[in-house]
Amino acid sequence: MVASDLVFQSLLNGILLGGIYAVAALGLSLVFGIMDIVNLAHGHMLMVGAYVAILLFGVLGVTPIIGMVVAFLVLFVLGMALQRFLLERVVGEGLEQPIIVLFGLALMLQSIGRILVGSESQATEIGIPGEAIAVGTATLSFPRVVTFVISVVLILGTWAFLKYTTTGLAIRATAQNSSAAQYMGIDTDNIYVITLGLGTGLAGAAGALLSMLFPIDPFVGWSYLLKAFAVVVLGGVGSVAGTLVGGLILGVSENVGVLYLGGGFRDIISFTIFLLVLLVRPHGLFGSSGGGE
Repeated sequence: MVASDLVFQSLLNGILLGGIYAVAALGLSLVFGIMDIVNLAHGHMLMVGAYVAILLFGVLGVTPIIGMVVAFLVLFVLGMALQRFLLERVVGEGLEQPIIVLFGLALMLQSIGRILVGSESQATEIGIPGEAIAVGTATLSFPRVVTFVISVVLILGTWAFLKYTTTGLAIRATAQNSSAAQYMGIDTDNIYVITLGLGTGLAGAAGALLSMLFPIDPFVGWSYLLKAFAVVVLGGVGSVAGTLVGGLILGVSENVGVLYLGGGFRDIISFTIFLLVLLVRPHGLFGSSGGGE
């Protein structure tokens, strides 16, 4: 029998971790909902973002939070270049062509990572200094609280960008009907470039945040891709609010589940949730609409 104090501690830790999961999944959800592309390299882009933060911290002493901003920008540019110079050439050639390209990119990034940094796990180690925060009988580490707050800010910022900016409105219009958007004078090619840049930038930011809490190695991409898929399926494709709720549910489920089943079941729990939601509610908790909110 697990003590109620441990369950409460795992519940709070799960909520804090779920915020990062939501950021990791948000980019995947936007690209899928707006461009109809399943970015199989999303987890590996997260891995690249983590290594950007680790490199900046280890070599230059740059704080992880600044490293996160740099990781977002690096992956944003990488995503835009990927769409402009590679995916644009295969979109329209069939559903399988972009998937093959992105699967190959994922393998390439994994191999490059293994060659450059080896197979050993790395982390920013020091992370964010600060005192632990007591919440009832639970104790929350300061870095986890900070990464959760940053995650929520990133999610709200993305929501505000989509809802209130001209580019965001163009992205939503393109998601609803790309032909009509073109007729209204929107350059949908550029919108797709910006969308993939935003999606991969969020993956990079999530990777940098995760590097403050967990070790990273070149093979973590597949695991975090699975978690991102589970969150997207839980919340509904293209739904910002759904992605946040899905991330929190996955984080809590993993942490409480691991308490009873052991750490080896963490990814199994993610995959089980993914399959159950697909069977019971394939459009997710927040419906089937895409294209952001």
